[in-house]
Amino acid sequence: MINAQDIRQKTIALSCKTGAGHLAPSLSTVEILTVLFRDFLHYDKHNAKSDVRDRLLISKGHGAYAYYVILHELGFLPQHELDTFYNGASIKGCLTQNLDYMIEASTGSLGHGLPIAVGIAQAFKMQGKKQKVVCLVGDGEMQEGSNFEALALAYRFKLDNLLLIVDANGLQAMDRVTDVGLDNDRLAKILHAYSDNFSRIDGHSEMALKTTFAKFFTMQNDGLSIVVCDTIKGKGIKMCENSIAHHFRCPTQDGYVLGDNNE
Repeated sequence: MINAQDIRQKTIALSCKTGAGHLAPSLSTVEILTVLFRDFLHYDKHNAKSDVRDRLLISKGHGAYAYYVILHELGFLPQHELDTFYNGASIKGCLTQNLDYMIEASTGSLGHGLPIAVGIAQAFKMQGKKQKVVCLVGDGEMQEGSNFEALALAYRFKLDNLLLIVDANGLQAMDRVTDVGLDNDRLAKILHAYSDNFSRIDGHSEMALKTTFAKFFTMQNDGLSIVVCDTIKGKGIKMCENSIAHHFRCPTQDGYVLGDNNE
């Protein structure tokens, strides 16, 4: 059974051993992904392409390292892909679709994941399928107009099989979201208008995540569900936490030694 502490340590190791730069945006997703895979998502561990699997789309495709680690722990991603990451592996710094590994979509260009998720969710409803669709986006990414077009459709079609999770770590590639677009308090108010099944929680509290996600996975909903998760970018390495400079920067460049206790 996967646990968040182990996933965080292995995600840090993946970056530090390969020099891969997008560590900080990956670390804010650890508990979210751990709870989803451990407690809720339906998939066949022997068949990544199972037709009855739930679909998870990570729209912030640059923050994929914890996702890769979890896919490896579950047996979907082979060890050689991690060993050669950033040096010949088929997996990339931003997500590239590979259904053999249960990577559902290419999402290196932000603003794509949610529109794809809306399309999948609507297709499932039209076909009478019961699978759930989950889409994880970044708060900076919510400045993309494509996301709000997708939200309008999700509301219009009453997509009760779709869960939107916002990784609200307060930072984007070059700055803080408050210095570029809406602060997350205002963003949360806008998102609430699209959903009667809205929550805002601590994105690093596994208890809060489990309780909130259960409302989507186990209860009858009237439409789209949205959860805004307040998180810390770079959580687990103090020099990376809430740091603008470490959006794409491996901490070993600043003297970090793998194995240092930074919690």
